[in-house]
Amino acid sequence: MLQELNFPTESYPFPLWEGILRILLSMLFGAVIGLERERRKQPAGFRTHAVLAVGSALLSIVSIYIPSVYGAGVNVDPSRIASQVVSGIGFLGAGAILRMGVSVKGLTTAASLWTTAGIGLAVGAGMYVLSLFSTLVLLIVLSLMSKFEKEFLSKGVRVVRVVVEDSSKVLEEVERVLEEGNVLRLRRGEGQVELYFEVPYEEQELREKLRDMMRTPGVVSVEIT
Repeated sequence: MLQELNFPTESYPFPLWEGILRILLSMLFGAVIGLERERRKQPAGFRTHAVLAVGSALLSIVSIYIPSVYGAGVNVDPSRIASQVVSGIGFLGAGAILRMGVSVKGLTTAASLWTTAGIGLAVGAGMYVLSLFSTLVLLIVLSLMSKFEKEFLSKGVRVVRVVVEDSSKVLEEVERVLEEGNVLRLRRGEGQVELYFEVPYEEQELREKLRDMMRTPGVVSVEIT
């Protein structure tokens, strides 16, 4: 009866063990990238990157498998599935981006998710050397360049803790004084608001601005953390 239905047999364009190897290798690459994100307490970490890489590799294998089975006399495009993976990964990246006050966090993690999907697709296509090289480059960018960025590009950045009365006018005045600052966190309670600002001012300029702020009615306390 099943023979009459004429189901296609699993005719892989490569040995089955190689397909399994591609899945496992993509999981390894994704896990290594996710481990770096997990270590930095990012919303998308170890499991997310590993699962994403596995899924991308599997879909890449499927895109190769379909033409080998149905290709005869059927108009199929192997790149169609891969292109949908690249565009569809955006919803995961959007979930990793967080807006905290006027600052945005998680852009790097969103980009690493998108790149991990590309690495998974490459592994699924059998591009092992290029996938390994891309994983190493991504790790260098996420770890070593992060230290370089903090050391040379973020010089002079301070975090200021400000406690004010819960009033829109007071908050507007504080934001006006620290016009170049990014709000990292805002917490309300018992008629007061606690704000953490990330500001790029040099020490002397910052202290002058904080002295001006302390003269503002409604400001309870100001300190450099």
